[in-house]
Amino acid sequence: MTAAMETTGSSLALDVLLGDWRNTNAAGRIARIICRPAASGRMTVQCHGRTAEGMRDWGAVDAPIYSFTFESREAGAFSAVVDHGFEEVHLQANVKSGVLVVASFNRIKDGSLSSYFDREFFHRVGEG
Repeated sequence: MTAAMETTGSSLALDVLLGDWRNTNAAGRIARIICRPAASGRMTVQCHGRTAEGMRDWGAVDAPIYSFTFESREAGAFSAVVDHGFEEVHLQANVKSGVLVVASFNRIKDGSLSSYFDREFFHRVGEG
């Protein structure tokens, strides 16, 4: 299935994306994702990542939303970019059968390590 439309207005219903999502893998790099509505029908995404020192709040970023078809009025996917300074993380996510599937494309800016891809799965535990 292909996400068909990015929107900047309030034309898409966000219900399927909104909430507090937890990684199904207790060792996953991203532990938690909170999706919240924002002004003008937009959405923000706040990730909490695991590090050797514990949990780290990545902060809230704007997340363009997408429907699955041109005719749909329901959001089903989002993208987001989180810049950690040394690393830039591009997230692409969609909901499939009630599961938030998140692909992350992680670019190490100084080239000291390989850039990498990861895919993780999240279940909703509550409202954001």
